[in-house]
Amino acid sequence: MTEQLSDSVLLAFLKDQLSVQDWSTARLRPLPVNYTSRFWRLDTPERIFVVKEFFPDNEENPLYPTLPDQEAEALTFLARYDLAPALEIYSHSPVGTPLLVYGYGLPKNDEIDVGEAADLIGRIAALREPVPGHQVVPAGFHEVLEGGDAMLAAIPESPKAVNLKRLRPADDLVKRRAVERTLVHRSFCLGTIQSTPEGARMIDWQFAGYGDPVEDICGFVSPGLLKLYGLHPLVAYAEDMFLKHYPNQDTVERFLEERSAYHWRLAAYCLFRHETLGQINAPAARAYGRALEEEVDLLLRLRVK
Repeated sequence: MTEQLSDSVLLAFLKDQLSVQDWSTARLRPLPVNYTSRFWRLDTPERIFVVKEFFPDNEENPLYPTLPDQEAEALTFLARYDLAPALEIYSHSPVGTPLLVYGYGLPKNDEIDVGEAADLIGRIAALREPVPGHQVVPAGFHEVLEGGDAMLAAIPESPKAVNLKRLRPADDLVKRRAVERTLVHRSFCLGTIQSTPEGARMIDWQFAGYGDPVEDICGFVSPGLLKLYGLHPLVAYAEDMFLKHYPNQDTVERFLEERSAYHWRLAAYCLFRHETLGQINAPAARAYGRALEEEVDLLLRLRVK
């Protein structure tokens, strides 16, 4: 078992690695943790740093594998385009775990406008220079549905899985077509956008890959994903404003046609996590259960339209 990285050992490591002029008022504090990573925030007079310690081998996730190398590549690449904060450190911690640090200046405020969020993710989708080493992820209506099918097949004894299958969008609802893959964040929401003095930047790139930008629009408007990030679902006018400001309206049209597949797959994922975490992490299982309810409610509303 890996030795746990203590706050004092981490702070000593950061003092040796980061170019901070004044450590006298620096404050390191832990942030919420999850199965595959721990987080800290380091406040200094000049900059804020976020520290992420990864445990990529803790679990096999059918939808969101933890890939720290990808996050490091994304930060290095996207900072050049003013789309992500700067990567400060990517190495092994004093206890041997992958450790990543990104930093940004002190923001004037933490508010993110949905129009700014739409512009940011639209600019990322428009990038044509490939990011090194990124995974290829399921893209398009039919591949996404197949991913949801596989997750439900992994919990065959679940009564809720039977009910969720009844909400599955039909394959013939959308014609099969080729998808022009672009860089997608895959957990894009207000919780993964950081305000900086230079504008909004995207964080949490460990799940990213090459897929369909429709997935990121679905993520932003997903009530289940927002629930998992501890945020409230978007009100209708905020969703409308986001879609109006998204730079590529052809992608918005495909989102309106194909969104049910992405929401259904996320519901399947939440159910899978709810069922498989129930005996080992009851609080997490309950959180996924609440997110599942949000996605199912949305699927029912979409059916009525």
